[in-house]
Amino acid sequence: MNSIIKLYEVSSNRSKGFFLIIATYFIFSIMELIAKDLGQRYDPLFIVFTRYVSQLIFLILLFNKDFSKLLKSDMPKLQLGRGALLMLTTCCMFAGLATLPFADHIAIYMIGPILTMILAIILLKEKVSNKQIFLIIIGLVGAIVIANPGSKIFNLYIIFPFLAALFFALFTISTKYLNKNDNSSTTLIYTAISGSFLAIPFGIYFFEIPSFFDLCLMILMGVLVTLGHFFFIKSLIYINASVASPFVNITLILAAFWGYVIYNEVPENSTILGSILIVVSGYYLTKLKNISN
Repeated sequence: MNSIIKLYEVSSNRSKGFFLIIATYFIFSIMELIAKDLGQRYDPLFIVFTRYVSQLIFLILLFNKDFSKLLKSDMPKLQLGRGALLMLTTCCMFAGLATLPFADHIAIYMIGPILTMILAIILLKEKVSNKQIFLIIIGLVGAIVIANPGSKIFNLYIIFPFLAALFFALFTISTKYLNKNDNSSTTLIYTAISGSFLAIPFGIYFFEIPSFFDLCLMILMGVLVTLGHFFFIKSLIYINASVASPFVNITLILAAFWGYVIYNEVPENSTILGSILIVVSGYYLTKLKNISN
């Protein structure tokens, strides 16, 4: 009977984790659409500033009197470092969204799980099998296929989603570690504080007075990103980071859908082929890692 109850609890927790991570990437896709739209009228770094400031204001209003209490952290330096990683991710994401087709940008960003594996090899000295090395190469080939460097439409701005994926891989690892020590609300607040502080120079240098409609979009972006990151942090309580990472594949489907419906962007054959290579390699890399664990 106890084993049945434990099995039910594990299954229930996984279901919660799966729901939260799916909701996370859906919310992020809406936020990215807003960022892409604003990027047509404002400098991407100014949008980064408004994204963090609006999030910080929203959190202050949300937590009210408890805000100062939630600033207490067992690892404040790691919290600030995690926030800096997300800020760098956001800068690269918004720059890529402003300069690349929506689906191309997201497809390159999908290389995140592969970069996570490479970082584990370099930084953590993890041992890898020949199968894992092969899958890593396949994923990198997929990114090259999407970039299509030999074609006339090759865009050097493809580096932005690649860097965003790299920074977010480090961000994910730090998030899982912090979940063992700090409250998820504390992690969320530190993210907004460190990002807002680091983005102040962008806000000053690229400042523009937005229209009322754009101001509403900027505020909405802060609300959405807060909700999305709250779901992301909570999902990693119920499921491992390695289990959560393949769900980033959802963003590719959403990117293709939103890009076609809103911007009339039809993905190139190279984008479709490269995306398949990245998704397949990322998926099987995760499965192999779970087996080895």
